[in-house]
Amino acid sequence: MTELDKFDYRLLELLQENSRLTGSELSTQVGLSSAACLRRVQRLRETGVIERDVAVVSPKAFGKRMMIIVLLTMERDRPDRYILMREAFAKMPEVVQCHHVTGAHDFVLRIQVADMDEYSEFVERVFHEPYIKRYESLAVLGSLK
Repeated sequence: MTELDKFDYRLLELLQENSRLTGSELSTQVGLSSAACLRRVQRLRETGVIERDVAVVSPKAFGKRMMIIVLLTMERDRPDRYILMREAFAKMPEVVQCHHVTGAHDFVLRIQVADMDEYSEFVERVFHEPYIKRYESLAVLGSLK
């Protein structure tokens, strides 16, 4: 496991907000030289602390203004369906995040749709299988972080 200090944590915090910050910009906010910041960032990447850099695409740019969080519970006597559901969710464009979880529910999904009509169509197409015990939909009013 990689030892992290206060400078590493600050770099990670800044890069999570904007992974395109330059060494100079990082230096100003962290209090180390630009070269030291870049060496640390490279080490964080090489050791797997930073797994990857991604572009966060705005769903609104594609007319997907509504976010729904779904708590999905499967029938317990159908464990073969877990693998099939994971594979199916991975292919559905409306599903932008899928987590197989422990506890009362089996999956937590983040669904991005244009409106409630599109979500209703998604529900009819996906959640009315006999191996799905129940689902709970939570419409997101706003995101804080």
